[in-house]
Amino acid sequence: MRGLMLPATIIFAVALAQTPDFSAPGSLGWDYRIEDIPGTTEVMEDSRIYFPDSAGEFPQSAVPAPIVVFGHGWLMGIDRYYSFAEHLASWGYVTVLPTFSNPITDPEHDKRARLMADAARFTSALDTLPGDRFFSRLDRWNWGFAGHSMGGSISLLAADTLGLYDTLRAVVALASPQTSPPTQPEHLLVPKLLLPGSVDNIAPWQDVRSAFWADAPPPGTFAVIKGANHGYYMDYSYFWENGGTATITRDTQQMIARRHLTAYFERYLRGDSSAWNFAYTYGDSILHHPTMETVEVRLLPGLADGPLLTLAGDLSTASNPARGRVLIRYGLHESGAFSLSVYDSRGRRVRALADRREPAGVRVLAWDGRDDTGSELPAGTYFIRFASSGRAATRRVVLLR
Repeated sequence: MRGLMLPATIIFAVALAQTPDFSAPGSLGWDYRIEDIPGTTEVMEDSRIYFPDSAGEFPQSAVPAPIVVFGHGWLMGIDRYYSFAEHLASWGYVTVLPTFSNPITDPEHDKRARLMADAARFTSALDTLPGDRFFSRLDRWNWGFAGHSMGGSISLLAADTLGLYDTLRAVVALASPQTSPPTQPEHLLVPKLLLPGSVDNIAPWQDVRSAFWADAPPPGTFAVIKGANHGYYMDYSYFWENGGTATITRDTQQMIARRHLTAYFERYLRGDSSAWNFAYTYGDSILHHPTMETVEVRLLPGLADGPLLTLAGDLSTASNPARGRVLIRYGLHESGAFSLSVYDSRGRRVRALADRREPAGVRVLAWDGRDDTGSELPAGTYFIRFASSGRAATRRVVLLR
């Protein structure tokens, strides 16, 4: 029997249907709940948690749902960002809008960075609460941080200082100025997307680049939206908050931000390693898109050819030898199984760090210098081996005591 021949126009239409529009709402409905979220320094009262919804039920297609925490700007409320939370929930993310305070004299960004992590931990714990809507529905250790202005800044500071190596998968910052205390960009091992505006005079893109990008390691993308100001990232703003006269509309600016933010989280929280996703995170659809004025991308060398494995000591010094802790950055080009182990100088395996499946992407794991029994290993030379898809990479580290 001869195969069915389809007209070329129909084949083309099918191909288009399979490529998602990251700027458009996802396939799911959404709802939200209000929570007073306890934090290390304050209670985040009347925070909102948005989630995917289908006729009053958590849709099985969204399980397990990653967690995104979206931070608000200085002296702004979470009501400025409802559209972002609704959008992400429609794509299957549980999205938290925490309500931290806004001190005028001292921004205390380090405290607010901790509140971002507190909000993520509170939400992830709901996955273990029998009877809760989120019970057994969340990908509880798979987080993304995002935010506008101060919210994006403290997301990056959290990635720098809080040691969230096993949970925080990606950070997206919209028009975010340097923090106080300052973020050290060389410590930002997490995948990061920075989206400032070309006419923003509150967080000029040159300052954003200097603060978070100039010395940052890969992977990451820095993209300046042409004609975007500071205020139009929000659902509403007053003229004195806009920080420059935009040459594009608010709807257009938010659409551009949603498009690349969603693509980035789909890549690193959902494991979308498709060519279509790559185009909007690192490729031509962001590099040469007419909505962008300046774009820089940094990819991890060699990731397409096999497993990536790099080591560093304590983040404050990036030293190797390391005193008691080694940071291991590993990467998978495609979703799959891998193992990560530590061997001593005689070739004996002394610690099994990981043996599991993970989606494509880059992550950081900390080894505390102990063996499988929890005992401290003596000072000396050790080898960390990462194996995946029949390929392996080994790195040598000298552990000091």
